[in-house]
Amino acid sequence: MPKIPQKTQTTIWVISISIGVAMGAIAALIFAGVFNLHEQITASDFIAFGILLTIAPPSVAFFIDNNWRSGIDANLPNLLRDIADAQRTGLSLPRAVSESSKRNYGPLTPELQKMAAKISWGIPFDQAMRSFTDTADTELNNRAAILILEAQRSGGVIEDIFDSAQKHVEDILALRKERLGQMKPYIWIIYAAFIIFLLVIVVLFNTFFYPMSEMYTEFQGNQFTNLGLNPQVLESYKILFLHMTIVEGLFSGLVAGKMGEGKAKSGLKHSSIMILIGWITYKLTIELQLIEINM
Repeated sequence: MPKIPQKTQTTIWVISISIGVAMGAIAALIFAGVFNLHEQITASDFIAFGILLTIAPPSVAFFIDNNWRSGIDANLPNLLRDIADAQRTGLSLPRAVSESSKRNYGPLTPELQKMAAKISWGIPFDQAMRSFTDTADTELNNRAAILILEAQRSGGVIEDIFDSAQKHVEDILALRKERLGQMKPYIWIIYAAFIIFLLVIVVLFNTFFYPMSEMYTEFQGNQFTNLGLNPQVLESYKILFLHMTIVEGLFSGLVAGKMGEGKAKSGLKHSSIMILIGWITYKLTIELQLIEINM
C-alpha cells in the first residue's frame, strides 16, 4: 500500500468534515420542516451518514498509511542484516546501501532506490540518508538511519553495530506483535458489547414499545386511552435510540482502536463499521420492521 502524506490526510479530514457539516445542515432543515424528502428518509439518517462520511474517509487513509509504515518497519531487520553482510565482504557503506536497494524490501525498496540514485548522482551519503528519513519517516526507520550515519562517521568495524541494531529492531517488532495479539480479544469484546446493545434495543421495541403503541390505537377515544403509548412518543424513542446507537458505535470504536493498536485514530475504522451496522440494524428491525427479534 502507498504512503499517504500528512498533507493529504489533512486535506481528506477537511473535505470529510465539510461534507459532515453539510449533511448536518440538511438534517437541521428537515427537522425544522423547511423541506421534506421521502417519508423513509429522516433527519436522523442524514446525521448518521454525516458522521459516517466524516470519519470513514480519514480512517481509510490512516489505515493505508499505517499499513505502509508497518511494512517499512517489518523489512528493517532484513535491510540491516544485508548491509552488515555486505560490509563483511568489503563493500563501503554507501555501496552496501546501493546494493541493498536492488533487493525486495516491500515498501522500503522504492525509498532505498531513491537514495541509491541520489548517491550515484554524487549527492553526499549523509544528505541522501537524511532525505531517506524524510520520506520513510517511521520511528524505527529514523533510529536505524541515525545509527547508519553514526556508524559511517565513526568508521572501523561496524558489522557488529548493524547486527545489534537488527536484533534490537526484531525485539521491538516481536514485543509490538505480542502486545497486539494480547489486546485483540478486547476488540472483539467491544464488538460483542455493541451487538448486545443493539439486540437489547431491538427486543425492547418488539416486546414493549410496539405492543404499547398498538394498545394506544386500540383503546383510543375511551377511558383506557392512557394505557397505551402515543405514536408521537414512539417516534421520539426511535430517534433517541438511533442517536444512542451512533454515539455508542463512535466511542466504542475509538476505545477499540486505543486498546488494540495504541492509537485512537486506529479506532476510526471500527467506529465506521459499528455506526454502519447500527444504522442498518435500526432500519431493518425498528423503522421498517422487516426483521423481528423476540425473546
